[in-house]
Amino acid sequence: MIRPPFCPNRHCEAHHLRPPGRWWMSRGKYRTQLFGAVRRFRCKLCGAGFSEQTFSIDYYAKRRVNYDELVGLQVSCAGVRQIARYLRVSCATVENKTMRFARQALAAHIAITDGLAVTENLCADGLQSYWTSQYVPNNITVLAGSTSRFLYSWNVASLRRGGAMTAAQIRRRAALEQRFRADPHALTHAFTDICHSLCRLVAPSRRAHVRLDTDYHKAYRRALERHGGWHLLHRVGRVSHHRTNSRVPRTAANPLATVNTIDRQIRIDLAEHARETVRFARNPNRSMERFTVWAFAYNYRKRYLINQPVQDTATHSQVAGIDAERVAAATRAITRTRRFLSHTPILGEFRRIWLRMTERPFTDGNDYLPRYLLA
Repeated sequence: MIRPPFCPNRHCEAHHLRPPGRWWMSRGKYRTQLFGAVRRFRCKLCGAGFSEQTFSIDYYAKRRVNYDELVGLQVSCAGVRQIARYLRVSCATVENKTMRFARQALAAHIAITDGLAVTENLCADGLQSYWTSQYVPNNITVLAGSTSRFLYSWNVASLRRGGAMTAAQIRRRAALEQRFRADPHALTHAFTDICHSLCRLVAPSRRAHVRLDTDYHKAYRRALERHGGWHLLHRVGRVSHHRTNSRVPRTAANPLATVNTIDRQIRIDLAEHARETVRFARNPNRSMERFTVWAFAYNYRKRYLINQPVQDTATHSQVAGIDAERVAAATRAITRTRRFLSHTPILGEFRRIWLRMTERPFTDGNDYLPRYLLA
């Protein structure tokens, strides 16, 4: 690196404005076992010291892995231990590298969808799984294009275990709820975030009308009724809500066929969501990081149809009408150049993933968040 792109201190003038001229000075080099010679710099405006490694995805890292291999294994139903054995690293290294790539993927997805206008109808639904314990179900809600199956947004909510239980299970749930009890309105809050994303997609669209397909879950209707942006778009005829019974046969003619297909693919690709799995998620925030890696691979790397002709390499993003150059610009050097939170216009559900804000059942305090992720 001859010229640093900006000052990494987010409070410095050179962080956002990138003033002309030589705002930095060289401070020599230092040698590392992993990266060899690394150049040092110092900002003339704020005095912050940094190196060229500061702008690398492997900043502050002690091990290197092949990120393409890591992503491929993550979306092939391999668990953390299996990936660690294959890459010959520790489980902690796999989780650390997944954490890093998940934020790279989030930043790229936000850059691609920022200001994007939807060109198709939308559908939303939740995949129910569990983490930490079977007494803590979760619901991962996705917003996808009805034709392209492109994932525009996703988030998660912890739920209270319901359904038929034995007397012993009811007593066990009561004991656990002394330590953690899920917010009864969590799913409504999660779908409110989906409504925010939907309105951002529909408002700039040239499409005269966009239909949202969901099932009859009460939380979806409740969130839509309380959302001002949805009411405004609905009043002028830009959007409508169509509901389908979740017990209707899951065929291609089902209006929810897109989210049904996505749910099936999640259970195929992610070990912790396979039916009756022993590889369930222990940490909700790391689970959402793995899901983000999967969503990135699904949107921008997986072919639209598994049995499409070999020469047809169209992905879900291309079927959604997103320009390939836009995707290429956002994903260029994704496994090398570090994305900064202060340079990423991140809101709502994605900000909670980045900052590890999902509550951890049966654990006091916030989840561990390395300080460099706040830069």
